[in-house]
Amino acid sequence: MDSGKRKEEILKILSERDSPVSALSLAQKFGVTRQVIVKDMAVIKAGNKNIISTARGYLLHKPDNQGVSRTVKVCHGASEIENELNLIVDLGGYVVSTAIEHPVYGIIGETLNIKSRKDVKNFLHKIEETGCEPLLRLTHGRHMHIIEAENEEGLNDIIEALKLNGFIDGGNEG
Repeated sequence: MDSGKRKEEILKILSERDSPVSALSLAQKFGVTRQVIVKDMAVIKAGNKNIISTARGYLLHKPDNQGVSRTVKVCHGASEIENELNLIVDLGGYVVSTAIEHPVYGIIGETLNIKSRKDVKNFLHKIEETGCEPLLRLTHGRHMHIIEAENEEGLNDIIEALKLNGFIDGGNEG
């Protein structure tokens, strides 16, 4: 099977699943190495597909309620997490996931499902309670989110507010 067909099949598998699919299981299915699948996923992601990389595998994000979503690259320190997330949810956004592009380990991320200020507080409490460092510390503040909104206008408003508040560099939008 050529790589184009394999990528189509990977997307089909991800679209039919609601749970993560590991690179190893995809590699076994297609008779290739895990590294080939990781490269395929990087190409698929570059095509603006909403792929979420988690510790358990890959997910295809399917917007709820016919909403729209976009991957947005942001940069800020750990002290700004609350402000950034509150800005997004206050404008009606939904933070689906966060991820970093680590120079050694590749894409590392996790689903967040933050829809409200209460979710933001719970997320920050979990970080504090566990003593875990936020992912952005591994990449000097650079990270990305899949953000969902009801419509394109709402999503554009969120991205503009992120820019105005210094969370997005001028050319650093997803």
